[in-house]
Amino acid sequence: MAEYTVRKGKWYVARIALSGFNRFATNRMVAAKLEDAGFTNVVVEGSGGIRLAIGYWPSDDATAEQPVEIVDIVEKDSEPEIPT
Repeated sequence: MAEYTVRKGKWYVARIALSGFNRFATNRMVAAKLEDAGFTNVVVEGSGGIRLAIGYWPSDDATAEQPVEIVDIVEKDSEPEIPT
């Protein structure tokens, strides 16, 4: 797994790829995992194997292993919108 650093006061947009039984998780379940990790204002859209999530990191900068399910992540200075 790769490491990723999240920075205080930044927004993040992540593309999440779920496989196997995890594909049946609700967007609320996926959001709860991100909230458990410390993100706030989490919104998850999509279904099946591909989800798009937005979340805010209010805590101090932190570095952790990036889960393999997160296939792409982008840092934003202001709250992004989920593209339609």
